[in-house]
Amino acid sequence: MVKSFKQRLNNLDTTFIFAVLFTAIISIVTTWLMVSYLFNEIVQGILYPYSDYPVIVSSTADILIIPGFIAMWLAVFIGIADILLKLFENTFYEKLKSKLGYAVGIVLIISIIAFVTNYFTWQVAAHSNGYTQCDSGSKLLMGSKISSAWSKEEYLCNDYNVDKLLSTGTHDQVVEVARYLKSN
Repeated sequence: MVKSFKQRLNNLDTTFIFAVLFTAIISIVTTWLMVSYLFNEIVQGILYPYSDYPVIVSSTADILIIPGFIAMWLAVFIGIADILLKLFENTFYEKLKSKLGYAVGIVLIISIIAFVTNYFTWQVAAHSNGYTQCDSGSKLLMGSKISSAWSKEEYLCNDYNVDKLLSTGTHDQVVEVARYLKSN
């Protein structure tokens, strides 16, 4: 039996629609956050080994933010395609959903490759440019599970003032540490 549009509309799962709307709102907020703040942090983090900052920060998880962001938007589009498929029963939406699912898989594979590649190339570049990772007993970024401090001078790893300025490892703090050390 062919259902009318009104019947198909009534059969939609409202919880699923709210989940898609909620994910879309979160994606919009995340997009704003990425454009206004995070994208610069990620780019700076990738470029740190090639910089002249006396202390830099390695955050291995930063490289996963962009693929995660893309996967989040793909999830929104898959949800929308699913809703449209249930409303219009058009095979186009079914094919679209399938292709978006493949895209999520590709993004996940790229994420793993980017994470591993970034981890090793970042460390090689940092070592090549004179940086040494501060050991786990140093003051800098103590307690951080995903970030580590690197320095061109070993004594900076235990410097109280540098530790105070580099509390969370943001790019602004890295710049502030460089200014502080240049002025002293």
